[in-house]
Amino acid sequence: MISNEFARVEISRDGSANGTRLRIHNSRTGREVFLDPLQLESLTWQDDALFARLLHDPFGPADDGGARL
Repeated sequence: MISNEFARVEISRDGSANGTRLRIHNSRTGREVFLDPLQLESLTWQDDALFARLLHDPFGPADDGGARL
C-alpha cells in the first residue's frame, strides 16, 4: 500500500491477462486500473502539465465512467 494525506492505493502485479500488468486499486472508492508495460512507459513521456490536469478535480472524476481532461 502507498499512501499520504491525500490518497491511499494498493499496488500489485496481475498476471490474469495476456502478460503481466500493474494493478492499482483505490481503497477509498473501490476503483481500479490495470496498466500494461507500454501504458506505464507512456507515463514517462508526459510532462508535469498532464498530471496537473489529471489532478484538477481533487476528489477524482465524476462517477459517470468518462474521463475528463
